[in-house]
Amino acid sequence: MLVRPTPPPLEATPSPPPASAPSTAPRPQALRMRTGRHGRHTLLTMSGRLTADTVVTAEAQILTTIVLSTTPLHLALDLSRLEVVDLHGAHLLTKTHFAVRAARGTLHLIAPPHTPARSALSRYLLPHAVQHHHDLPLLTPSDPRSPSPLAALAGAER
Repeated sequence: MLVRPTPPPLEATPSPPPASAPSTAPRPQALRMRTGRHGRHTLLTMSGRLTADTVVTAEAQILTTIVLSTTPLHLALDLSRLEVVDLHGAHLLTKTHFAVRAARGTLHLIAPPHTPARSALSRYLLPHAVQHHHDLPLLTPSDPRSPSPLAALAGAER
């Protein structure tokens, strides 16, 4: 005797809320960017979220800043006000480093310890991180024969 297979039970799927229903989830903070100057550095301050949905806008702003900047390029990204940095944001920071190096410039990332941005930095980018924008003048040698910025900081810590 042949047994007929039984169809799988129907599962209840939630219906989407009506468009007029208020959202109960907090809305993610959008990325805000502001460009300014700090001494010889072009300072690009980011606040909000550097995630997959905002990384394209951030990349466009960063590349525009690199292209329109005066030479020599000294770019500092202030990441201290970022609330979230996901894998896409971390990847953008690495791409930014390569773009600045291709433009023969320097990149510094302002990311204090225990912030989302600092924990998202790869081991490769950590040497370019400083805690505060007041640390930037220490990193830009005024004379090409000066020691590298990392060597200057290492000497200052002793």
